[in-house]
Amino acid sequence: MFKYIKFFIQKLQSSKYVRKGKCLKCGNCCRNILLYIEDEPIKTEEQFEKVKQWDKHFYNFYISGESETGALLFTCKELDEKNRCKVYFFRGLGCRNYPKTDKNFLINGGKPLDGCGYFFEADKKFQSYLE
Repeated sequence: MFKYIKFFIQKLQSSKYVRKGKCLKCGNCCRNILLYIEDEPIKTEEQFEKVKQWDKHFYNFYISGESETGALLFTCKELDEKNRCKVYFFRGLGCRNYPKTDKNFLINGGKPLDGCGYFFEADKKFQSYLE
């Protein structure tokens, strides 16, 4: 029982990641998007058509390529010729929260796209664990 309490306390005190930096307005995050169904990336056009029936927000994207892992890459239809969002003030939560500080994403090597002005940093330095 004590080990579970200890685990819970350590979990509460563990380091969290915070997003820092700022958007450089390059538009790369709007052109290289992975979309997911139930924690799995969309890999076929049939999956994409099916997910559009569930959530109308997916109509804002079109297929623009394929990743090294076989997942489809998408581009937002609301990106203008200057890499600016045409619906910036009405954009969805996925766009507002990019890049998301999801611990599992970071632990598995996830990071913002190259050239992105955002970066992640632990809110507690390693040294603070030693003190």
